[in-house]
Amino acid sequence: MPDIAKIMKDLQQRRDEIKLQLHLASKDAEDEWEDLMSEWDKFLSKSQFDKSAEEVGEAARELGMKMKIAYDRMKKSLP
Repeated sequence: MPDIAKIMKDLQQRRDEIKLQLHLASKDAEDEWEDLMSEWDKFLSKSQFDKSAEEVGEAARELGMKMKIAYDRMKKSLP
């Protein structure tokens, strides 16, 4: 019969490892979100002053794709 104390210790270690992984994943998601918002702010400020409509449209498409991919990745990582 397995030692209950050993089983409990193993379960606690696994719990702590999962908790750490979740924390790191949420930090990664937060960092990615910050990067996206920074790109969004740059897009908004630059699009109004020094770009043609075609360049603004292309920049918006690129940013939109990046944001969609990031949102999808974040949504999948949430419980």
